[in-house]
Amino acid sequence: MTVGLQINALRRQRGLTLEELSALCGVHRDDLGLYERGAMTPRPETVARIARALDVPIAAIQAGMGWTAPRPTEDWETARGDSLLRDGILEAAREAGDFPVEEQEVLALLESVKASIPALVEHMKDTRPEAVIHREILEELRLAPEEEPWELTDSQWEQLRELLPSEKAGRGRAFKSNRLMLDGILYWMRSGAAWKDLPARYGRHKCVSDRLRLWTRTGVWEPVLQKLVELGVLDETSVRRADEGTKPP
Repeated sequence: MTVGLQINALRRQRGLTLEELSALCGVHRDDLGLYERGAMTPRPETVARIARALDVPIAAIQAGMGWTAPRPTEDWETARGDSLLRDGILEAAREAGDFPVEEQEVLALLESVKASIPALVEHMKDTRPEAVIHREILEELRLAPEEEPWELTDSQWEQLRELLPSEKAGRGRAFKSNRLMLDGILYWMRSGAAWKDLPARYGRHKCVSDRLRLWTRTGVWEPVLQKLVELGVLDETSVRRADEGTKPP
């Protein structure tokens, strides 16, 4: 049985919903769903958190996986001084190649790593989907790609635009760009983000989610969805997420 099926079976045995398990272990509901469906593999420390929430040994979940449980936290907490961290830096340097390592360089790396720990701990507490957190970290470091990998290319958009209604229907102000709204929907579907975590460039997240529900209610969305699958923009997991998102709140 895969790790996802193990988590699903244990959760159901305890009569827990995904939301309830999320609250107990601090892992986002959407990530738990991806783990259970086998669309994403949890990290060892994440499995440990889920196991604690389900009150089972880690072995009950990790059976058949290619890693072992991480060392107990106590080993890290009781290590004296910075020796453990220092040893890790020296080992990483040795693995990087055969070159002399100066003492002051090691000390500089040691202080740099220690200074980054508080920020990393805060990110570890974050229960948002990992894709959203990773994007935020990259943006803070100014390493994020200028264009989202899941936004439509010009070629894909040209094959979809005629399936969508005019943005200037009826009286009043025109609707926001169909392409912008569709890119926002694709971000939500493929990143695993909650609606409220959509990047600001897509505008108000409620506008994007409302546009998806409007297109669904008026029969526009189904042929668009089929075309997105045909173009290879969406996979089965993303389609299921779209179905969930079009249900009334």
